[in-house]
Amino acid sequence: MFYIKPSLKNMSQGARLEYIREVRHMTKEDVAAYFGFGGREPNKTIREYENNTTSPSQSRLEELAELFEVSVDAIRKYDFTNPIDEIYYQMWLEEEFPYYQFNIEMDTFSGKPYNMNVYNGIQEWKKMRERRENYDISDDEYLEWKLNFKIVKQTI
Repeated sequence: MFYIKPSLKNMSQGARLEYIREVRHMTKEDVAAYFGFGGREPNKTIREYENNTTSPSQSRLEELAELFEVSVDAIRKYDFTNPIDEIYYQMWLEEEFPYYQFNIEMDTFSGKPYNMNVYNGIQEWKKMRERRENYDISDDEYLEWKLNFKIVKQTI
């Protein structure tokens, strides 16, 4: 038996939830059982989350993050008011397009805390990408790092 890494279908919250569920080798039924969903369609709620028909509440999002062992930031909707949204968006693009390359120059950033947090987070991510490319860490370790990434906010 062998494992094929799932493909991220798009950047939506539902697609990201489905991707992580599949990376964790869980079925919709597994997730429904974890939450105790019953009835005729126990996996309906999970299906609706993944199809973007409905969004999980903040408390359900936290429970999903705990179940999937990921940061809430990896699976929440992004409004780009938080610097981590910018970073995670780029990381998810890399999952959707595996050969995705980006280039961010410090000159394009002003000294505002939001921009500096994005820049520093991207720099940290670049170091991890390099470690993976140099085989210092495995693809699995790299993905785990991304799914649990946190930035230390700077104030200027």
